[in-house]
Amino acid sequence: MNKTIIIGAGISGLACARRLSEAGEDFIIISEDIGGRILTSTDGSVNYGAFFVCSDYNNILKYVKLKSEIRLRDFCFHEDNRSFVFFELKLLKYSIQFLKVLKILYKFRKRFRNIRKITENISQKKAIENDDFLHYLYMQNAVDFVNEKNIESGTKTYLQKGLYSTTFSKIKEMNAFSFLQFILPIITPIYRFTFETEKMIEPFKNRITIGKVKDINYKNEKYKVKVNEEFLQSKNIVLATQIDWSKKFAGVDKTNLPVNTNMLHIKGQPRKNILKKSYHLFNPPSNVQAIADLKNGTYLFYYKKMQPELNNYFINPKVLAHVYWNPVGTINGHCLIECNRGKNMYLIGDYNIAGLEESYITGIYAANQIIN
Repeated sequence: MNKTIIIGAGISGLACARRLSEAGEDFIIISEDIGGRILTSTDGSVNYGAFFVCSDYNNILKYVKLKSEIRLRDFCFHEDNRSFVFFELKLLKYSIQFLKVLKILYKFRKRFRNIRKITENISQKKAIENDDFLHYLYMQNAVDFVNEKNIESGTKTYLQKGLYSTTFSKIKEMNAFSFLQFILPIITPIYRFTFETEKMIEPFKNRITIGKVKDINYKNEKYKVKVNEEFLQSKNIVLATQIDWSKKFAGVDKTNLPVNTNMLHIKGQPRKNILKKSYHLFNPPSNVQAIADLKNGTYLFYYKKMQPELNNYFINPKVLAHVYWNPVGTINGHCLIECNRGKNMYLIGDYNIAGLEESYITGIYAANQIIN
């Protein structure tokens, strides 16, 4: 019998394993793949999942190789048949609103970074509930927040396009916490990256089992896990899969809403409207959400439903890969779920707060609970 079984080898499961390994704990990981939503092209050069990391991702940065910085001047905004860049004279019209946003963001970032520190030892749910400012934001609708702060026109012109490309959501679907979290790149540098999988798993790669968990039962203070046709037992269980699979075993009735998107990896010559900048952001309800130039003659193209006419954006486009993220995450809503489910069961991942660093820290939290 193993002391701990971790189900899922996405970033939170790997983080939990890394911390347990450092403490000399007994555990195994069971997963259908390694990396989860950090999916790459077959040659490992292009990220098909998580696209960027922030410069303050203190845990994640140990296991990634930074590539080019993504700057505000690299963006082109599209609305109807018009396009514009960030640093144009029209930005002056929104300067007062922009200063308001900056002031709010600096306050939010300070409190958010504190949450990252303390949630290694207390759950995200408790940490947010104990912070009046962050809890208020989590429970407030983003639209109400935007109206309250009188930043409606600047949000519509700029911010909601950035949010549509990173959260694949409309403002009216989000809470104010996520709204601020996903515009933090305005004040926090972000980079494209390569995930160094081997560096991450090297201390415990012999503890990883590739397989599919079919069932979990708890009896006589032990977990019995069915993997393919084999049964494994453990004292502790860590659920590090997508919440829509984990919730039935963790006794979770309600979660935040899932967000879906399609991603194409395209090779082709960009048309004039795409040559303008490296990153193109579109406005809801546009079916197209974002286009990213990878600087190697290929592009990532994100859209919601039916595949758009690619010839509108490229000459002789060729689709190299298609990924349908269902879900890409559970971002929208006001549900805070407790990680510690009792009976030595821990639920980790991005179900409360989206983001690589936040998911990683939930893995550390679960591991610390087991170690202690």
